[in-house]
Amino acid sequence: MASIKPYQFEPESDPENFNEDERAEPVQERRLNDVSEWCTCNNCAKMPIEEENICCKEIQKVVKRMMEVPDPPKCMVEHPGFEPNCLNPYTLQNINNIYRADYGPVRRRNEEERFRYLAYRSFVSWCWGYLGRSVRVVIPSCVVNRIRLQFPDPAGQYVGFRPPLD
Repeated sequence: MASIKPYQFEPESDPENFNEDERAEPVQERRLNDVSEWCTCNNCAKMPIEEENICCKEIQKVVKRMMEVPDPPKCMVEHPGFEPNCLNPYTLQNINNIYRADYGPVRRRNEEERFRYLAYRSFVSWCWGYLGRSVRVVIPSCVVNRIRLQFPDPAGQYVGFRPPLD
């Protein structure tokens, strides 16, 4: 009987290039300020959790991905790879199949919630690569809002960023 070798095809994280807090400056009560005071892409919206009030242009890994195209976009949601990687239902169906094979079924109530969850995962994988278990990063406000627009919750109830449990 063959032994099970989990994670043998998972990309490894690069601890030398991983910086948990990639922000250029600390966030100070952005929820209380106007979005225009901290957003430079003009697509962000005020988020209920302080950590989520961050623009795509403040995160190194996202900016690096934006700069890979000949004519860099003003915002990550305008990147030519954003829609095919994070918003395309056929891509997300494939990501769902891969997720299910690795971790079991995605436990979400409906298709929009499942696609939203997979879109967030796809964005993180696209920009950061594999992070490892219990490693989470904050997704820029503009990206979260664009994904929510594409896959809305009928009741408008969203979970938001949850730090890993220690």
